[in-house]
Amino acid sequence: MHRDLRIAFLAAGAVLGIGSGLHALHLRQTERRLAWERHITGLCVEAARHASPPPVLPGEEPER
Repeated sequence: MHRDLRIAFLAAGAVLGIGSGLHALHLRQTERRLAWERHITGLCVEAARHASPPPVLPGEEPER
């Protein structure tokens, strides 16, 4: 009886431990993706702030 109980607890601990580890990996991957998106967004915003106006082609009026 005690042996069966120990086996059940060890099996439950293994399953819960693996599940917890996989969940932590998923959260880390999500955070890394969000950090990458924030980084790329910052680069795009910075590039847009420092962009020069588009060239005016002959025959077109410049934008105001």
